[in-house]
Amino acid sequence: MIVRFNTSKYSINTLTNTMIKRLIFYFKITSTLFSQVNFDSQIQPILQVNCTSCHISGGSATLDLSSYDGIMNGGWSGPAIIPGNQDSSLLYMRIILPEGYPGSMPPNNPLSQNEIDLIGQWINEGAILRSDNEKNHPVTFSFHQNYPNPFNPFTMLHYTLSQNNDVKIIIYDIMGKQVRNLVETYQSAGDHIIKWDATNDRGQFVPAGLYPYKIVMGDFTQMGKMMFLK
Repeated sequence: MIVRFNTSKYSINTLTNTMIKRLIFYFKITSTLFSQVNFDSQIQPILQVNCTSCHISGGSATLDLSSYDGIMNGGWSGPAIIPGNQDSSLLYMRIILPEGYPGSMPPNNPLSQNEIDLIGQWINEGAILRSDNEKNHPVTFSFHQNYPNPFNPFTMLHYTLSQNNDVKIIIYDIMGKQVRNLVETYQSAGDHIIKWDATNDRGQFVPAGLYPYKIVMGDFTQMGKMMFLK
């Protein structure tokens, strides 16, 4: 039997584009299914920027959102997180309340829907600090993209040291000129979050634009970029 292909209806380009679209869709689905939310690099920066002005140990609120242990210990109202169940978790119930509603978090500047969804996903995945894969493959240091990015009026740079080390963070303009020597010190092991308020070494606000930065931890160097908006 001879099978004839109708070239008037299809073309090689059409078939190729269709296959590419299906592959892209497949990779998006599989990456969603098999990726796991990282508390240190994805959840903590959201809480650090939006919630820890009040929700910190010794602050005006009893729930400490400045650390994983503080979140999991809960507050006077009970457990903030029920691992595997976002709808029963007090933290999630509070962040989805309308702005200005009693008990809403944050009260005057609600989280974006993407941030809410990310926290919900983290809770439903078990609200773990780090995955088994991360535990089995420890790294000497890790540096996460600044958050928020783009930003105004400030952004937070988050990194983790597994051992004491010298740390240096330098911010440049797009011409490669140093704008701010943000950090240059010996730091202890653990999580570190540094705030940049868009000022230079003289304390003056910088113009809006793209600012590359470099972080040096011992023998390790990593580059990044952040966008300041006005």
